[in-house]
Amino acid sequence: MKKIFGILALGLVYAGFLWAVCPGCRANIPQENAIIKPKSEMKTLIVYFSYTAGNTKRIAEKVQKAIGGDLVSLEPVKPYSDDYEKVVKQGREEVEGGYKPELKSLGVDLQNYDRIIVGTPTWWYRMAPVVLSFLSSNDFRGKVVVPFMTNAGWPGSVITDMVSLAEGNGAKVEHAHAFKFSSDEKHFDRMVTPVEELEQWIDDLK
Repeated sequence: MKKIFGILALGLVYAGFLWAVCPGCRANIPQENAIIKPKSEMKTLIVYFSYTAGNTKRIAEKVQKAIGGDLVSLEPVKPYSDDYEKVVKQGREEVEGGYKPELKSLGVDLQNYDRIIVGTPTWWYRMAPVVLSFLSSNDFRGKVVVPFMTNAGWPGSVITDMVSLAEGNGAKVEHAHAFKFSSDEKHFDRMVTPVEELEQWIDDLK
């Protein structure tokens, strides 16, 4: 399973180029002129996608441990195969085609939250299709969205696309951040980004 994550994060090894794709047709919903609550009063939801129990999940869990809030894993209705070669091929096709898989119910109501922290791994220099579905299909008016991503050295346009989608659907975006991990398949779970940087980012969310 670790090998799957490493291969997905290291798309550069499998492709010499990547077609540009639209991250989604934005609704261009204007941000509401709502008064944003102080962070200490915000009800926070942390959502993430992790193909394996990998780096994105671990950061999401660290955030929840430090600031509280509800933690939910984003899952497609049709799960990905355990065959890593198949998923690498499928992932590339989905990213290049701007595919947005149907998602399972979150089990929570987004309207009950003031702030939504969204985490994704990097798939072929883009956000994972599951996260693309989530950001494309929800109305974030009156909410703060905090995007974060994990990568193994090739961040692509992930953060730019996440910010664009969230703002296009009405969110106020804050503290978007990228976290780099080792590109060595044997140590892909080793964070290259300084721990102090992660801790400061989490402190900024408190």
